[in-house]
Amino acid sequence: MNILLVDDNEDYLNFMKESLFLNGYTVITATDGSEACQHLDRPDIDLIISDIKMPTLDGIMLHAYARELDRYKKTKFIFISGYGDAYSDVLCLDSDIDFFFSKTTPVAELLTFIDNLMFGEFAGKWV
Repeated sequence: MNILLVDDNEDYLNFMKESLFLNGYTVITATDGSEACQHLDRPDIDLIISDIKMPTLDGIMLHAYARELDRYKKTKFIFISGYGDAYSDVLCLDSDIDFFFSKTTPVAELLTFIDNLMFGEFAGKWV
C-alpha cells in the first residue's frame, strides 16, 4: 500500500513517515500541496494524508485537485491539522472516503484507523 504523506512540519512528516513505514506502508512524502501534486501523476497511491495549512498550496486545494483527477476521485484522503477542528466547517467531506484527525491524535490510534480503512476485516491479520 502506497501512502502520499504531505506536511510542511518536517518533524511531524518524518515521525509519521517512519511510523507508517514500520507498519508496512510505502510512504511518498511532500512538504506542501504543490509538491504533492507532482506525485499525483503516479497511478499507485492508495491513500493521501495531508496537513491542511501549508504554504504554496494548502491541503484543501490539494484535495480539490486530487478529486479532479479520474484516478484519485475515490482515493481515501485523511486531513490532519494542528488547529483542532477549526476547519471542520469549511471541509466538504465524503464520509466514505474523506476523514479528519487532529495532530494530537495518538499515532497508535491513527495507525489502527488507517489499517482498518485500508484492509477492512483483514486489518491486523495474516492472510
